[in-house]
Amino acid sequence: MFAALLLALAWPKTMTVSAGGFSLESRELTNHCWRDGKTGIYALKTMECDGGHRSITITKDRRVIASSGYNLARFGKANEEGYSNQVEARTIVPATKHGIRYGDSRTAVLKKLGTPTKSVTRGAKKEFRCDLYKKVQMEDRENGSVLRNTYIYKNGKLIEIILNLDAIPGCGDDSRSDEGWPWTKF
Repeated sequence: MFAALLLALAWPKTMTVSAGGFSLESRELTNHCWRDGKTGIYALKTMECDGGHRSITITKDRRVIASSGYNLARFGKANEEGYSNQVEARTIVPATKHGIRYGDSRTAVLKKLGTPTKSVTRGAKKEFRCDLYKKVQMEDRENGSVLRNTYIYKNGKLIEIILNLDAIPGCGDDSRSDEGWPWTKF
């Protein structure tokens, strides 16, 4: 517990563990999804591997929510595995704790956060840009955490925020690897 608190205090000012009113450091909720009826924005919070891999996603992309097991055509019904896929109504502030807001321009985000660790352009017309800010904090030679803040833009406007906090070592994978990044499909 104390080590986790030290790690949280050690993250660079340009990185955050909170978005949409949710925190990666909270272990109270495993997997859940909310939707703001007024804005159409979803907040998805997941926890896997007994808390070893935690994420928060702020998006309007229904495909992202559906690919996470939520059947959007049947709110509240159980999925094939028997788990509830209910999307609850809730007001969502579509921003990170340090003020990056859904809809911000990439220029405004870069001005606040600086140069990303990694950046890629995708799409037939190169309309999507994904910026990754990543920091690895090690407690010793074998144990630590990786914080990733991913910002996805379409035509220069922020359309998705993904925060990930992964334990090192992870559940049989290399938590330091960025293989598969960006996680969102276009």
